[in-house]
Amino acid sequence: MAKTVPRPIAFIVMPFRERQIPNPQKGTPKKVDFDALWDKAFRPVLKKLGYLAVRADIETGSVIIKDMLERLAFAELVLADMTLPNGNVYYEVGIRHVAKKTNCVLIAADWSKQLFDVDQMRSLRYPLKDGSVPKKAATAIRRVLLATLPSMKNSVTPYYELVSKKNTSSVFREQIETISAFQAAVRTARMERNPDMRKKRVIQLVEIHKGPCLELPEVAFELITLIRDNISWEEMIAFSKKLPEQLQKHAFIREQTLLARSMLGEHIEAITALEELIKLEGDTPERRGLVGGRYKRLWREAQENRKFLGQKIPDPIEQGYLENAIESYRQGMSLDLNEYYCASNLPGLLRERKSYGDEEEALFLDLFVKYATKRKIDRGEDDGWARSTLLGTAFRLSDVSEAVRLTKEVAQEGPSAWQLETTLQDIQHTLDVMPDSPHKHQLLQCYEQLTLLFRSFCKGSIDLPR
Repeated sequence: MAKTVPRPIAFIVMPFRERQIPNPQKGTPKKVDFDALWDKAFRPVLKKLGYLAVRADIETGSVIIKDMLERLAFAELVLADMTLPNGNVYYEVGIRHVAKKTNCVLIAADWSKQLFDVDQMRSLRYPLKDGSVPKKAATAIRRVLLATLPSMKNSVTPYYELVSKKNTSSVFREQIETISAFQAAVRTARMERNPDMRKKRVIQLVEIHKGPCLELPEVAFELITLIRDNISWEEMIAFSKKLPEQLQKHAFIREQTLLARSMLGEHIEAITALEELIKLEGDTPERRGLVGGRYKRLWREAQENRKFLGQKIPDPIEQGYLENAIESYRQGMSLDLNEYYCASNLPGLLRERKSYGDEEEALFLDLFVKYATKRKIDRGEDDGWARSTLLGTAFRLSDVSEAVRLTKEVAQEGPSAWQLETTLQDIQHTLDVMPDSPHKHQLLQCYEQLTLLFRSFCKGSIDLPR
């Protein structure tokens, strides 16, 4: 049995059957048999060039539009006949121009004239005086296509040649400038040291930016995080309900809303909804980390309640929360080892569990997180959490010199860029379980300085570890 050699697909976008030519001129055929063009000229040329030629009208799939879109997106070559101003052909060419950078060749009879936009695009012209495509005409068309098609197929489509990023577009210059001004105002609000003034700035930004401008994700996302960090979880949830319906369904908004529900005490409901989100839209380190964080909060609450009651041994429920938190963070870490969010939460939990091998794994993960965060910072990719994560890691590793250095940076820059509230809670738990030593004494001094900085920034109240 002869082996079948795989061939690249050439998808032909063209009219089919016999079509009238609108307003034919002298020397122009009144009709063109496009089926004859396909059979006598286009298909033989593509076969000779090594392609498996597929024409749109011979699709056999149950969902024709799906088959057509897949071929436009994935075919190695698309050949589009633009002889007639056919709406379907123009639509399909537009899809291909965006789907792939090259390998879309426009062809047309040499007497045809395309609509304005397409008329400016480079096309391969073939001779066609007789619309019935007799043998001599077919031979001439094949000759032109064979000579020109191989060199034209690598031409870049207008979309990829002319369209740049939005932030460099002259057309969107005014919008880009207003968004830039908005982002500057957001940074100003975040850096404001006076808590009352900072809250006032945030409220002003929310009041100014409403209505259609909330359809811009870069505006909506900035505002929701400002409200989250500076006003309240309740206000954040209320604001999310004012966003356009499509943005309310966006993964980031749904994640933030579920985080808010958890912070307001609905931990189990948030976990259930996050797991459902994972089932519907897929797993990510962020989502798995949010699940881990909810279990971590349930575990801490159970642990604090147990200690308040004077009980020394955790019950199965408390232990179950800890195990679920560890498992969730591990799953999130395994999804993307380049991310540090889940990995950074594991060492403290492992040291609390104290199972065989946990201390060694915790040390390994701390070193991993240390280098991962430094890499992010050095590459200018800090997502707002890299430095605060590095700060927490320095405490877990008892790295006094690093903790002192980073504490000085917090003092110089202000706490707003360091996510201090969450970081200080983790540092407090680290110090609570750390054995007494000169290193712990020095780290406690750093922690007290950071706490004072945070209190001055937001008038918060955090209990120092005893």
